[in-house]
Amino acid sequence: MKSPVLLVVSLAALLAGCATSEKAQVASHETAYQKPLTSPGALFGALPPLVQRTVLAEVGLGEVIDAIRDSSSGRVVYKIYFRDSEVFPPLFVAPDGSVLNPDLTVAVRARRGIQVKLADVPAKVKKAIPERAPAAEVSYINKENWGDLVVYVVTFKDEAHNPRLLFNEEGKVLDEAQ
Repeated sequence: MKSPVLLVVSLAALLAGCATSEKAQVASHETAYQKPLTSPGALFGALPPLVQRTVLAEVGLGEVIDAIRDSSSGRVVYKIYFRDSEVFPPLFVAPDGSVLNPDLTVAVRARRGIQVKLADVPAKVKKAIPERAPAAEVSYINKENWGDLVVYVVTFKDEAHNPRLLFNEEGKVLDEAQ
């Protein structure tokens, strides 16, 4: 006897819970915001990694206020705008990381290379790294071709105290201007 009564009571409660008014809930206050907000960090994070690296190399911690992917010239160009436009004018970057002039000619060509492991660098370079930066921890090493010259670009985890070093295959430190 308890089972049919319990079933009827449960069914009545279920049906009563589903019977609600059709009114939609409306916010109790007005707001000026109509579009989703984006942050400068999200704009920067949406850029391709090579473009991000160029922006960081060129302006460091300059505050990005806008980053636009533009293809109106027939090729893709990333236009990055900064809060302090007098110190940091708009930066034009190609997808490969090259810095472009406003007329879209190449101002600074991006370096091309491949990341290699410490075990894959020549013995003389392996020996020279701790001699030049004894307390530094290597973050990564890029092998780049500069014309006929093979260059190993060693980047350290603490770049503030240990700037990157460039070595030729003989373990000699090179100047970036070469």
